[in-house]
Amino acid sequence: MILLNEGLIPTAMISEWADGILASEEESDYVFIELSTVRDVHDLSQILRKNSAEADPEICSRAVLGILFQLLNTEKVTFKKAFETATHISYEESLSSDEQFLLYRFYDYRDFHSDERYESQRLFKSNFLELLGLYKDFSLDHYEKWPEINEMLKTNLQNQLEVIKKQYPY
Repeated sequence: MILLNEGLIPTAMISEWADGILASEEESDYVFIELSTVRDVHDLSQILRKNSAEADPEICSRAVLGILFQLLNTEKVTFKKAFETATHISYEESLSSDEQFLLYRFYDYRDFHSDERYESQRLFKSNFLELLGLYKDFSLDHYEKWPEINEMLKTNLQNQLEVIKKQYPY
């Protein structure tokens, strides 16, 4: 929902994703038919809201971070927009306190210009990508594996976050 609400992914991308699921499965949930045919952002939001009531906020937040990582790597989103979205996610209480801290702290530097003439700006972006890279295995293409990916991530997440915190110069 947040990716759509923040304008990070267009309605057409959600419809194409749903089309792909419908084409790859013999029998799909009705929601994918709805998502495949919707063209209006308001209607799409309503469908997503209705069908995400039972979603695990920890998994969804980490999936959004993984999708943000992919969007940044393909230059489909600006760093400033990614910082803002990550900050919004930092308030999600189901994330660990270290995840919340690191995500929130990057927002303080959202006004860094995209001009990478300065080493500090390049380092800042690199550190942010390193943090989001922890979630890189989450993607829309295999949403059904998100619970499994989340469990695998949690086995070593604290150690990985500790490494990032030690390198955190901000």
